[in-house]
Amino acid sequence: MTLHLTDANFEKEVATLGRSPTGEADKFVLVDFFATWCGPCNTLGPILEKVTEQFKDKVVLAKVNVDEAPIASQKFNVDKIPCIALLKNGKQINGFVGLVPENSIKEWLENAIKE
Repeated sequence: MTLHLTDANFEKEVATLGRSPTGEADKFVLVDFFATWCGPCNTLGPILEKVTEQFKDKVVLAKVNVDEAPIASQKFNVDKIPCIALLKNGKQINGFVGLVPENSIKEWLENAIKE
């Protein structure tokens, strides 16, 4: 499942995404900051969907269109896209910028969620 975040829902959704019904943080949130006009973003999007599906017990995918959510993008200092942020408890713990191969993303995500 992919959630589309906007400036209006970003704070609320990030605070609740990845939490169990008891409020415990049981999943990481992978946020994809992208734009529809960005070629590398359009290539990376399906890769992220595929990878997060493989990690669905540990990771939730959220997408932020930087043109439609400038406040959320600014909060994460997004100045290049695609920009990926990995969150735990609503705070960024890791991330990367640019088009990255699928195997590298899998390895990065495996290492990031182990820490």
